[in-house]
Amino acid sequence: MSLIKREPTPAQSSASQANGRRSRGPRSERGKAISSRNALKPRPFSEVVARSMQALGELPADFELMHKALAAAMEPRDAWEAAWVQDIAILRMRLEHLQRAEMGVVALQRRRLQHQRQRATAAPTGSAALQLNGLTAISGFTGLPDSVTKFEQVISILIQLRDIVRIEMFDHDSTLYFNLLYGKAAGPRAATLKAHFESVAQKCKHGDTEAAAEARKSLIAELSKEIADWEQLQSLYAVEFLEADPLQEDAELLLPGQQLDEVIRYETHLEDQIERKLRQFYARRREPVLRRAETLPPASEEPEADEVVQTASVAA
Repeated sequence: MSLIKREPTPAQSSASQANGRRSRGPRSERGKAISSRNALKPRPFSEVVARSMQALGELPADFELMHKALAAAMEPRDAWEAAWVQDIAILRMRLEHLQRAEMGVVALQRRRLQHQRQRATAAPTGSAALQLNGLTAISGFTGLPDSVTKFEQVISILIQLRDIVRIEMFDHDSTLYFNLLYGKAAGPRAATLKAHFESVAQKCKHGDTEAAAEARKSLIAELSKEIADWEQLQSLYAVEFLEADPLQEDAELLLPGQQLDEVIRYETHLEDQIERKLRQFYARRREPVLRRAETLPPASEEPEADEVVQTASVAA
């Protein structure tokens, strides 16, 4: 047999074109059903939904990649199965939206708590500062709500009082210090400490050296204990409100009860929808592709006589 490719003769070309014009595709039911699957492709995602995805900062192409991956894995055989595959892809996208929203709520909650810790370290300003000054005049710094400013001021004033006792600078008016600490309505603890301070001051002024030294030592110990107590309160406040505790940060990852219930219900709903679509898909998969195929003639059926134009014979 010659391996040289020969050009068709005019008669052969004319016969081939005539056959092409007469061909209208398969005519048997089996052939039509099979050829209908040749162009089966996942339908493109809705343009309306695609625009919505773009408004959310998402790429429709990402959805199409997931859609094509699911279609390749599930291999839909007809338009119904292709529709189920797309429905499953849409449900998966909604489930991813839910997970993103859940993480966003947790992130915002953690950020809000971090901002609260930062605000707790800042000194009050404006009307809050004026209100704080008025309250300080009545109850002193010890009577203010817990804050960084409160603890810093109380400890600072107590240290100044202890330094006055150590260097015997009792010429300063101690009333100002105690008013700043405890305000005008001083309690029993403030009254006792102030009385002790004034007693030591009198002894030092009168020159009773031995008695004054013993009294100063006792007062310094009492002031040191008061400073230590307030420093401990300051540390507890910092741990609770200022410092980033790893255990607290882990606890912040849990959504509030009502929001958590809503997320779980919606997530369960989406997963149930996906499961239902999968059951429908594989229930159909267990059925024959073509229900009418069983009654069709075999594939070896001879074509009708008038379907093909005989090719003109070629002259030798």
